Amino acid sequence: MKGRGLEIALLVAVVAVLVAIALASAGRPPSTYSTFDTGPSGYRVLFDVLERERIPVARLEAPLAQLPAGTGVLVATPPLPALGTALPIAYGVADRKRIETFMRHGGTVLAFGTIGGLRKSPRLRTLAVADDTNAALAKHPRNALAVYDAVAGRGTVVFDERLHGYDRTRSLWSVLPAPVRASCWLAALAIVLLLVDANVRFAPPILQEPPADRDSSDYLLSMARLLRRARAGSAAIARFAQRYPDNNELAALAARRHPTDAQVVRAATIYGNVRKDHA
Repeated sequence: MKGRGLEIALLVAVVAVLVAIALASAGRPPSTYSTFDTGPSGYRVLFDVLERERIPVARLEAPLAQLPAGTGVLVATPPLPALGTALPIAYGVADRKRIETFMRHGGTVLAFGTIGGLRKSPRLRTLAVADDTNAALAKHPRNALAVYDAVAGRGTVVFDERLHGYDRTRSLWSVLPAPVRASCWLAALAIVLLLVDANVRFAPPILQEPPADRDSSDYLLSMARLLRRARAGSAAIARFAQRYPDNNELAALAARRHPTDAQVVRAATIYGNVRKDHA
């Protein structure tokens, strides 16, 4: 991974841009019929009014099977209308059976709208969904009296917030907006591709050019450097001049106290040539 700092920095920048775009495209969620929602369609004002009137209220953020003991009233609100059409409150078969069992044991169900597939019961109360929203109660606060009369003195009132996605049993991944999850998958794919590119060979290795043949000059130069480092250049030249005392150039080089590499190489070259001439 050496030398890939720029690629990693670019990858991090791309991931940051993708996440920013995803968050921007996700936008602000619409107001829902939830007691957590302070928007126009929310039920936060109704929840606060009941709490202020000393009605014990709570929120269910777990499966219906975990409905707290002591619950007297289960309140359910529907999803937002789709294409202008009101949608029923949707419970699965198992949850509908739990609700029916809850009512048989004396519990009351207050539905703002209709619960799909649930049979009628004296303990099932239905109210109009639009009468008790934050916007409606701001204009007509007396609408909350109907809710108060339906739940007062019946025990703890529990609003089922799991219908609107508030579930403490769900993971963080499951509640992320779809664009953010898509950006995370793209970032993970980019990281995998970077790791594969850095560690997997896709082409045969390139053969390096063999080193060029070295001639006698390379040998002589390396020997000269070795002799100079060993401070034996003068001794080597003196030995060459002693072997062939009639060579004036060798004698002149031997007279130098501190010969350079080039002078040692020159003396060795002369010595080699003279040897060839006498061979």
